[in-house]
Amino acid sequence: MKSYETNRDIISRLANSDPGNAGWQRDLSVALNKVGGVQKDQGDLLGALKSYSDSLAIRELLAKSDPGNAQWQRNLSVAHCFVGNVQVAQGDLDGALKSYGDYLATAELLAKSDPGNAVWQRDLSVSYSKIGDILVAQGNLPEALKSYQAGLAIADLLAKSDLDNAGWQRDLSVSFGKLADVHKQSGDKAKARDDLRQGQAIMARLTKLSPDNAVWKRDLAWFDRQLKELTP
Repeated sequence: MKSYETNRDIISRLANSDPGNAGWQRDLSVALNKVGGVQKDQGDLLGALKSYSDSLAIRELLAKSDPGNAQWQRNLSVAHCFVGNVQVAQGDLDGALKSYGDYLATAELLAKSDPGNAVWQRDLSVSYSKIGDILVAQGNLPEALKSYQAGLAIADLLAKSDLDNAGWQRDLSVSFGKLADVHKQSGDKAKARDDLRQGQAIMARLTKLSPDNAVWKRDLAWFDRQLKELTP
């Protein structure tokens, strides 16, 4: 942590000495994010929120200074996501929903500007998923279902575009798991089972390819348990 703070302070002095230097401003935002990440891991949520919010403020200025710079727009969207993650940890669901909504708005613009960019598409899928998580926590299952379905549609396209991309395959299985949870809470066990079977099939295939992958084994076990609970 100390090394991250030292690096942040050094870059901060450089950035303050030349506010017009976009490179230094970006470097400072990155340094703030690294400090914020450690603070969040250590449970210092107030500190993390400040670090991420300071980074967000910088990225907002950079994005406004050059709206055509796609990378700066993406940096801004990620900053909104980081702030939202801390707000979730704080229990501030309304605040998180707004932050994730800002994340979604920027991700949507990027995805529309370059439909063939898989990174932009995945960001959009993730933003829908995060909004869905908040809506579930707030008890708004119908809207959560819509958000999850939108995210799954993108995850499905990505997974089909590259069957060898294990990360995208797992993303799709996670989307099926989230849909299953909403259907289960809504009392539609048949749809929940269908979602679970599709997610289970993906994870079974991945686990077969890499039997020692602990994360994939854990995911498959989760689908197995959920299906067992819902099987008459």
